[in-house]
Amino acid sequence: MELIMNIVCQVYFDEKSTEKIFELLNLYLPKYEELNLDYTLKEGFKSHYEMIEYFVITDNIRQTFYWNQQHDNPNNLMFGVNITDDNKTVFSLTIDGTISLAEIYLKDLKQKLNSDVGVITFVNPAEYQNGADFKEISAG
Repeated sequence: MELIMNIVCQVYFDEKSTEKIFELLNLYLPKYEELNLDYTLKEGFKSHYEMIEYFVITDNIRQTFYWNQQHDNPNNLMFGVNITDDNKTVFSLTIDGTISLAEIYLKDLKQKLNSDVGVITFVNPAEYQNGADFKEISAG
């Protein structure tokens, strides 16, 4: 089986949840590297959690976060969260692997988010404006 770099599995989540973000982050990347507190244009955060929470509780704001893990990460997994301006979330897992492995990750992420909406893309994530737009392109 051919190894493919940067396979992106994206799944729609119909809400925003700090708890869900950290639950899945800790599941997929238990030794993740925390983001710098100046990761976003907004300043003054005192913790990693506070920064994520701000974007979850603030309505109609968009922000994307990506985490990686340098050690014990054989598939070079990267975890992403895109908070959309219509108060939805698109979670992503980017891997280096096979199509079969990507399908396993996609199915697992969909199950954990109780979602039927997801796509697999290569190199670049799917382009969309908000949660409704993501649902529309993934159905096509």
